[in-house]
Amino acid sequence: MKFKSITRLEKASHICRYDLEYETEDNRIKKYEIVSRDRHLHSLEDLQSWSSKTVVVIAISKETGKLLLNREFRMAAGDWIYNFPSGMIDPGETPSQAAARELEEETGLIMEKRLFRMKSSYNAVGITNETSSVVLAEVSGEIQNKHNPFEEIEAGWYSKEEVKELIKSSKMSARAQMFCFVWVYGELSIEKLLEEFEQDD
Repeated sequence: MKFKSITRLEKASHICRYDLEYETEDNRIKKYEIVSRDRHLHSLEDLQSWSSKTVVVIAISKETGKLLLNREFRMAAGDWIYNFPSGMIDPGETPSQAAARELEEETGLIMEKRLFRMKSSYNAVGITNETSSVVLAEVSGEIQNKHNPFEEIEAGWYSKEEVKELIKSSKMSARAQMFCFVWVYGELSIEKLLEEFEQDD
C-alpha cells in the first residue's frame, strides 16, 4: 500500500485519534483509524518511528526464581488483568532506567541485574503505533503493594505451577500470557501440550 496522508481528528489528555489514508495496488483509497500517545504525527516517517514510548519489566526473583506478575484493574477492560509492571519512559530516561523506576514505583522491588533488553515491539498494532521495550531483569527485595486509588495494582510472586493455573483460568495481557506459556511449557512437545489443554473453539 502507498501512504497518502494522516489527519489528526481528536485530542484528549492522553491520546489522539488519527485517520490514515492509503492507496491500494488497484488504486482504491483505504482509510484506517488509529490512536496514539504522540500528538504530532504528520508523516509516514513519524508513523514509522520505532523508538519505545513505554517499557515492560519481566522480573525474576533473585532468591526464589519465581516470576513477578501484577494483578491490576485495567479500566479499558473493566476488570482485573494479570500483566507485568510497565509504564511510560520519561524524557531523558533509557528503557532500562525506566524499567528500574517503574518496578520500584509499582512493587517496591529493586532491579539487581538487567539480563537483557529486547528491541521495541508493538503493543496493539491493530489500533496504535505505540511500542514498548521489554526488559528482563533479576530483582530483589520485599513487595510493597502501594495503595493508589487511581492505579490499583497487586504485585505477587508466582511459581511455574501457579502460573500454569493462571494461564488456564485468568485474564491476562497478550504479552504476559505468551511469556508465561513459554516459561511454563517451553520444553514440552506439541503432543504433550494437547494433552495438557482442553481444546475448544
